[in-house]
Amino acid sequence: MAEIILTGLGAMCGSLIRFGLLTVAPRWFGKLADLMVVCINLLAALGMGIVVVLILPDWLHTILAPGILGGLSTFSAPIVDIADAIQKPHGPHQMLIFKTIMTFIGGLIIFWLGMQIGQNLL
Repeated sequence: MAEIILTGLGAMCGSLIRFGLLTVAPRWFGKLADLMVVCINLLAALGMGIVVVLILPDWLHTILAPGILGGLSTFSAPIVDIADAIQKPHGPHQMLIFKTIMTFIGGLIIFWLGMQIGQNLL
């Protein structure tokens, strides 16, 4: 039961951070705010890569990995963008393709980079 509560509290914090970043993004970054979800997901992937190699107490790993980083990342947003694009076949798909590649392929690369950083912290 404690793991569920720790994960939930961490996810709440991660979701609030994501919401805050998405709220201020248009003011801070203008048109680049369209890439904020991708940047948040890459940041979460980097953090996850670091966390998985660190030797942490179970409670801290639970708060950080599935909790904060899981709540911070959102992979439903890119899927919704893809579904919307399928329904609108004549839209601007170049940015969608870029964001999808950056989210999924870039996420794996950034996760690996995070693992390398984490190993150097040990």
